[in-house]
Amino acid sequence: MGIAMVVGIAPALALMFLGVRNYTYPRVEQPFFSDPTFFMLFVVGLVEGSIVFVAMRILNAASSIILMVLLAVIQILAMVLVMNLRRFRGKSDSVFYGFALGLGNSCGFATGFCFLIYGALTDMDVSIGPSFVVLILLSVSMSLIMGACGTNVGEGIARHRVMEFALQALLPMVAYDMLLCGAILNGDSLLFYAFMVLMLVLGGLYYFYIMQRKLPNIVREVLLMEGKKRGDIPKSK
Repeated sequence: MGIAMVVGIAPALALMFLGVRNYTYPRVEQPFFSDPTFFMLFVVGLVEGSIVFVAMRILNAASSIILMVLLAVIQILAMVLVMNLRRFRGKSDSVFYGFALGLGNSCGFATGFCFLIYGALTDMDVSIGPSFVVLILLSVSMSLIMGACGTNVGEGIARHRVMEFALQALLPMVAYDMLLCGAILNGDSLLFYAFMVLMLVLGGLYYFYIMQRKLPNIVREVLLMEGKKRGDIPKSK
């Protein structure tokens, strides 16, 4: 089971490093966010993701497209609920805290799936080699999509346009959860692998768009809203 936990958490930790390394020490002398708050929200997200996974299992949501859409709504609203505190509103660092919250959610959700699948394979006494690759792809795609969606939510909080950006985050989250539902319902056919690839592509493209293309401009614009200006903001790719 330790393997399942590592697979569920490692991709999110890798993205955490890659996503914010240019915005904190030693890349910049003055970090764009507080490390303690960042990791606190990561832990909060981990708890949120675990609760949502348990709820999905209890409701057997994976068997219904409608329930998976509802699950996506719950995932985004849970992030909004945490981020919409007064201390985060109108602050440029809220974008990074949303990213941490999203990654935490992916850890809780992906680890639950990895435990479930790994446990089933162990009980059946079958080779876990090919399935291990699937678990990694699932965890990576969840980290990509939820990290990006969390950043979307954080942007809405920073700009005082909460629901507008929550809806922007909801669209890719709904698409991802619908693909996840398709993968689960076709677990015994080649369509399963097609859905897994589509989930990875969706997560990768949305992550690149939010974290590489948009994030520097978001930070710059929100800082200007705060009456601040910095010359060490990374360039968009």
